[in-house]
Amino acid sequence: MVAGLLAGMLALAAGGAAAQTTPWEEDPLATPRYAETVAWCEDLAAGSPQVTYTRFGVSPQGRDLPLLVWDAAGLSQPAACHGAGRLVLLVQACIHAGESCGKDAGMTWIRDLAREGGPEGVTVLFIPIFNVDGHERFGPHNRINQDGPREMGWRVTAQNLNLNRDFLKADAPEMRDWLMLWAAWQPHFLVDIHSTDGADYQYPVTYGLELHGNLDPDLTDWLTGYRDRLVQAMAADAYPLAPYVSFRRWHDPRSGLRDWVAGPRYSQGYAAVRNRPGLLVEAHMLKPYPVRVAATRAILDHTLDLLAAEPARLRDLTAAADRRSAGLAAAGTPVPLAFADGPDSVMVDFLGVRYEERTSPLSGGRYFVYHADQPDTFRVPYFDTPRVREAATLPAAFLIPPQWREVIDRLALHGVRLEHLQRPTEITVDTWRLEDPQWREEPYEGRHLLSYRAEPLRETREFPAGTVVVPTDQPAARLIAHALEPAGPDALVRWGFFDAVMTRVEYVESYVIERIMAEMVRERPQLLAELEARKHADPEFAADPWAIRHWFYQRTPYYDDRARVYPVARLADPALREALPVR
Repeated sequence: MVAGLLAGMLALAAGGAAAQTTPWEEDPLATPRYAETVAWCEDLAAGSPQVTYTRFGVSPQGRDLPLLVWDAAGLSQPAACHGAGRLVLLVQACIHAGESCGKDAGMTWIRDLAREGGPEGVTVLFIPIFNVDGHERFGPHNRINQDGPREMGWRVTAQNLNLNRDFLKADAPEMRDWLMLWAAWQPHFLVDIHSTDGADYQYPVTYGLELHGNLDPDLTDWLTGYRDRLVQAMAADAYPLAPYVSFRRWHDPRSGLRDWVAGPRYSQGYAAVRNRPGLLVEAHMLKPYPVRVAATRAILDHTLDLLAAEPARLRDLTAAADRRSAGLAAAGTPVPLAFADGPDSVMVDFLGVRYEERTSPLSGGRYFVYHADQPDTFRVPYFDTPRVREAATLPAAFLIPPQWREVIDRLALHGVRLEHLQRPTEITVDTWRLEDPQWREEPYEGRHLLSYRAEPLRETREFPAGTVVVPTDQPAARLIAHALEPAGPDALVRWGFFDAVMTRVEYVESYVIERIMAEMVRERPQLLAELEARKHADPEFAADPWAIRHWFYQRTPYYDDRARVYPVARLADPALREALPVR
């Protein structure tokens, strides 16, 4: 079937311009530019009552973000599709615009659905190019590790942001538009198509699925069954399929394989915390471009078949998962936030190629040489059970003072239900003081990531009118946990949204604090014993006069007791949450 699928696609190119032939079918070693892609999509929609072309936003450089909607009955609005009981499948390509096989595979797929028909129970949303500005940084030298097409787009946006690191923090305008698309359509299944980097091996395409604890348990069981059926269907097409390839030692298959859990900065991790299964497709960059396109197309065909076989089942599971998420706080169920490699492994056969390790005469470094024409199978350990490293039990609500507008706006973009205090309210809450803050020296995705030690703090605080109350009894509860719990690797505080609270703005002159220090010791002689103990434990502190002065300053009423206090507070008691004067 593989040969037939690929031959059928290429026959269109060899046989001339058949109706709605895609640009890739006319030249299988090329991928179309943005304008050609959009024009083709508009023509397809104009000629088919089942296809609608629209846009879901505009890029920073002013390009429309294109969207094709296919539905057997021609439905094209979220309310109409959900009202008709449709299962909504969202497929996106070119989030990394140099990885274009999803665009070309998806165009042939939508065209064939329009021409040949498809299942009535599923509505398909297809984004042919997500990163439209990066796509138009077009050239032959954008993907050094990749075999074709001849020219392609660039990995990141015009603002140099990687959209597949932006799903939670949503700094990119394109991502904010995508989040509004997600909120409007509430898709039931997400497919995000990439081309990988890394080692050489036999698999033309690999996959990533969230099966290790960050997705609702019943959806995880369903997704495990989907995986097994997809692997079988792809094998019948002579496409061996493997999980996303991550070696324990970079580039070395014999070192063994490891699975991982995607956080909500990534597409499939974001889908998981929104109670939706997501499929990461990674076509192997060293396979010829027509093979990558055909393998990607096969995954789309089989995924649609599997979803169409039981659309009501997945709709019901996602609805139930939303209800369970809304009940996580009441049930006291911990939400996993971070994962680490587990100690257990199984032995698997990995379809690799013969390779050797060499020493470079130029760099002196060690590197691997792969022999693609010599397939080899390696029996290796696969560490497939990541363990939870950080988790949080949700409070009844979080409280965010109104001055933190950027954070509040981000939560609203994600469709989080927000309430507002009608009048100033004093209440006892739990929060953290973020000690030992350290910022990443080099920027990452436009921000300097923050690490800290979060020390629990209980305090009575007056929250002003307009304070945002974020109830956790809602389907977005997992997302709320990842965004607001400081233990989360993708917490907004780690991305720098609260950096201002890390700055101490008042200071003390040496001659002032030295006088106060002497008075403090006279009035509280026990401070000397505490000071000596600290000096003994920390010689660096003992040798630093300003560190000692600061130690005393912290013990005066002049010290800023709000410094490094996390502005977001937890309200654990549901009764107190219900008593809040909110609108």
